[in-house]
Amino acid sequence: MPGKKVVILGSGDIGLIMARRMTLEGAEVKAVAELMPYSGGLKRNIVQCLDDFGIPLKLSHTVVDIKGKERVEGITLAEVDENRRPIPGTEEFFECDTLLLSVGLIPENELSGQAGVKLSNVTSGPVVNESLETNVEGIFACGNVLHVHDLVDFVSEEAGNAGRNAALYINNNGEDRIPEEIKITLSPQNGVRYTVPSEIRICHMAEEQLVRFRVGNVYKNCYIRAYLDGERIFSRKKQVAAPERWNRSN
Repeated sequence: MPGKKVVILGSGDIGLIMARRMTLEGAEVKAVAELMPYSGGLKRNIVQCLDDFGIPLKLSHTVVDIKGKERVEGITLAEVDENRRPIPGTEEFFECDTLLLSVGLIPENELSGQAGVKLSNVTSGPVVNESLETNVEGIFACGNVLHVHDLVDFVSEEAGNAGRNAALYINNNGEDRIPEEIKITLSPQNGVRYTVPSEIRICHMAEEQLVRFRVGNVYKNCYIRAYLDGERIFSRKKQVAAPERWNRSN
């Protein structure tokens, strides 16, 4: 054990699960702090990893000071405003000997970069088309190489699609390309951070094209809408859209 009194910064699923794990191993988790006004983890993990153990979740908070030289002796949390800047006068000191940081994941993109694959500025993973193929012909991406997933079910589903498309490419010897084929570039707007795929080739599009996307905030009683050349072609009401979960539309 790294310590006995712990504060965790970051409320993604790994941070939440580590709060439970550290507690089960005998540590006292003083608090889980989150810079954003919402948790980045699944609701069930908030309940099972924090609520069930009486661990407080402090939203819109961050670490502003760490006390200790040879090892951590305590940290100070402060509330942040809408610009994520600490609010003077809201500081709260926690005595602890361990500060666990769970402040974001990026895809396993080292091989992608070495292969010359174009990476997204938002996800840091490959940019793919409807077949999950990258800009490098014959290289397909899926799972946590493509983007960080919340559920392994989505990884498996995505891997199956990428595998089928890779097999089709091999069987066709890569000769199914149309030089001037029509492409649709997806442009995420109005709360949508990014989509997978980023581009759809009309001639390769399935009869029902799945588009997954992630939002940048919590939205309630909202609408998922798609437009083509200014015309609305899809609309569906959604009770809750949250950053920690993948959303999908067909």
